[in-house]
Amino acid sequence: MATFTISHNLLTDVCDVNQFALPSLEMIFVGLRGAVVSDANDHFFKGQQTLNLIDINYINARCTILQWRPANQDIAVFPASTVPNQINVKKSLDGGEKSNCLLTGYYKDYRKGIHKEGQKTGHPAFRQHAPHPIKRTSDDLDFDRDDRVEYSNPRDNIHCGWFQSLSSDNFASAGCQVVMGFPKCEKPGREKNVGPWKVFHDNAYGINQDSFPYVLVTGLDIFGLSNNGSTKAKLRYGSGGPKVKALQEALKDQNFYDGIIDGDFGELTMRAVIRFQQQRFGNDDADGIVGRITAEELGIDNVL
Repeated sequence: MATFTISHNLLTDVCDVNQFALPSLEMIFVGLRGAVVSDANDHFFKGQQTLNLIDINYINARCTILQWRPANQDIAVFPASTVPNQINVKKSLDGGEKSNCLLTGYYKDYRKGIHKEGQKTGHPAFRQHAPHPIKRTSDDLDFDRDDRVEYSNPRDNIHCGWFQSLSSDNFASAGCQVVMGFPKCEKPGREKNVGPWKVFHDNAYGINQDSFPYVLVTGLDIFGLSNNGSTKAKLRYGSGGPKVKALQEALKDQNFYDGIIDGDFGELTMRAVIRFQQQRFGNDDADGIVGRITAEELGIDNVL
């Protein structure tokens, strides 16, 4: 299991490489898919944190959600899952609740609010208020590059995960981003927040900030950047600026993009990139992310 260290400077590099223009706020959420904390009980803000790479299995919580305070240049880490539980994926395939998997990228608006408002398990959390790209599976219990991409708002909130350890196999997610612990709610026996969720909740609800940006990348993205220090841009959903304009122009020139050249890597740009990758590389290599090879194929590798 490979180990890496994450810091304020590395998170800044991640945003720079991905062309994420984050606002100046007291706290930012960051999800790391396929990376687990070294100490599941340490939730103190620190200048750097140590994590371990691990494969996603949709059975156990194998992710981390960070709270990043740029002004303080420190980070707190929380055991989490950024993918749905396989139990819910199976229910979805059997015709039950529709599970989904949020694509990596930058999401601008998770607001304080109630997850599952009006239900006994409802609790203060962070609600997604805008459409965003998700994957749906119809053939197996995981999410692959050939699964269908939708652009909607199934309310993939950030909320308490109802699980107590990294070995738990019943974390409560059909697509939401969930943090280890149990919430205060109207369900019998749930009079207070406990576990990492309590700290996560108190940290965010204790400041005068109602909306939180959420950066979602993979642990492998961070690991690669921490080891080779590459500053070559990688564009994905939520990227913005002149490099995205160059991408849109290249896609338009090759008849994959019919939107305006606005420098915003949103739904239309994402779908155009996927169509381009499917045509040039096949479904298995169509991830909607513009890295070195896709940029070279588009003729914009000199721009990125």
